[in-house]
Amino acid sequence: MTNENLTPKKWIGKKKEGEIYRFQLFLAEKNINPEQIQMDTGVTVRTVTNSIYEEKPLGAKLLRELNAKYGVSIDWLVSGKGQMFVDTPVSHLEISVPRSDYTNDDPRFNRIVGLVQEFMANADEDEKAWLETQMKFNIAQFKQFLNDK
Repeated sequence: MTNENLTPKKWIGKKKEGEIYRFQLFLAEKNINPEQIQMDTGVTVRTVTNSIYEEKPLGAKLLRELNAKYGVSIDWLVSGKGQMFVDTPVSHLEISVPRSDYTNDDPRFNRIVGLVQEFMANADEDEKAWLETQMKFNIAQFKQFLNDK
């Protein structure tokens, strides 16, 4: 499957760019609409349509629910990297557990990870999902920054 063979449905609106376009592709691939997403995930139709028509970023809750219900890759939706679907959706429990990428012998790195763990212990689910996404996309860059200093 390539992006070229998928055409978002007319009701989705004009062709967008970035994560909103990939979201449109996902909707077309699954042949679903905002009403179906609301029934399946509890994320409101308004939230979904605001993302599509007003080009508002996909929220953490929507990303998490799309991944859990449909197996769509959060990485693919947000950055375009990887495949549209993943074999194993991320569970809500995985979000709060640091991954092996988050270890390093550098005490500066470990201080940051400690702060993140403390934040995660007291965060709600949306904050956890947002922070997990930020860490996933920025941790390698932060490690490189520390190594370059």
